[in-house]
Amino acid sequence: MLITSLLIPSFRRLLIACAALSVVGAGLIEAEEDVRFQLGKVNGRDCLIDPTGKPFFTLGVNHIQNVFQGEGALLGDQQQACEDILQKLTSWGYNTGGYGTPEPLSRMLPSFAPMYLTMNANYKSDEQFEYCDVFDPVVQQKMREVIQYEIGKQAGNSTLIGYYWTDTPQWDLERSRKKRGTDWVSMIRELPAGAPGKIRYEQFIADGGDSDEAFLRLIARQLYQVIGEETRRLAPDVLIFGERYLVHDHPDCVIEEALPYIDVLSIQPGGVQFESAYFDRMHAKFKKPILVCDHQNSFPTPKYPKTMWQQLESEEAVGVAYEQYLNDAFEKSYIVGYQRCQYIDRYADGAGKLKQGIVREDGTAYRTLTQAVRQANLQVLERFELHCEFKQKNTKRL
Repeated sequence: MLITSLLIPSFRRLLIACAALSVVGAGLIEAEEDVRFQLGKVNGRDCLIDPTGKPFFTLGVNHIQNVFQGEGALLGDQQQACEDILQKLTSWGYNTGGYGTPEPLSRMLPSFAPMYLTMNANYKSDEQFEYCDVFDPVVQQKMREVIQYEIGKQAGNSTLIGYYWTDTPQWDLERSRKKRGTDWVSMIRELPAGAPGKIRYEQFIADGGDSDEAFLRLIARQLYQVIGEETRRLAPDVLIFGERYLVHDHPDCVIEEALPYIDVLSIQPGGVQFESAYFDRMHAKFKKPILVCDHQNSFPTPKYPKTMWQQLESEEAVGVAYEQYLNDAFEKSYIVGYQRCQYIDRYADGAGKLKQGIVREDGTAYRTLTQAVRQANLQVLERFELHCEFKQKNTKRL
């Protein structure tokens, strides 16, 4: 690949090592079964360990698949398009394909694989959104089948970092009632007599259950047991990054039930500044490494004065904020990476706003922003590289 000269040494070694495993076609990598990303520590710092045994700090971009979807979708040779995207990403200091990385790009660089298991994602419309009866064996089997399908798609993929489950799940009872007019507990409670969830709720009440939060815990326990055990059964050596929680929409009881099955907590924060106190609390309470799995700030353009996320006054301001946020996140030894939302501009009809990327609708880069992104990414990766080289003898796998 032509882009390796732009990368810091550790990622350059990873690309070379992955290519050496077994190249199938143009840029597709076939892995040996035992070559996987793992968790590790370098002198007390949580990090990923890549298939070559080197520490890896993941910096990625989400929703790259939007290049090939919706109005303005790129048609034609996806292989060549993905090679072009790869060259752009790595020239800007990114080393990872985030949530929604299309093939063949997901086999060209380290990437995450999603599993779409439930329909309670925060972004879904009221017509699409639904809570399922997680106590129903039929529903459970359907989730297992989705997991089997998604894991099967990743066969032989040495660049797979790990699996995500549902994106932006809506768990918080009060927030759910405000936005949807109901919540997961109420939905189960209102099921018809004889439904598996209804039976489980009646048993909960008979056993002295007295709060919706307590039953929400049981819903989470049942869900995570089903999807956690199945994911581990089929992919015992692959990291699980769990559900991609929105900040402040994840009751503690829910995360506590996920902990036995996940390796890393995946959080989607908002705002301009890194919320140090929030992340410190999450790490102190749940004792898991944390991935900032989706974050974004935006700026108005002449064509799109309204944009999603926290809007700043200019492209330059977003670049400055990106650098500050990334460096503040890196200061935390439990942060294993950062993923930016998103790659390409797409107008969100439902929101009436632009979902802004780092490239415009026509694929041309926001030059000021990408220059700032490149500087920030390479700076953090260099700091990580120096830390790991200096402390290499203290590196251990978990």
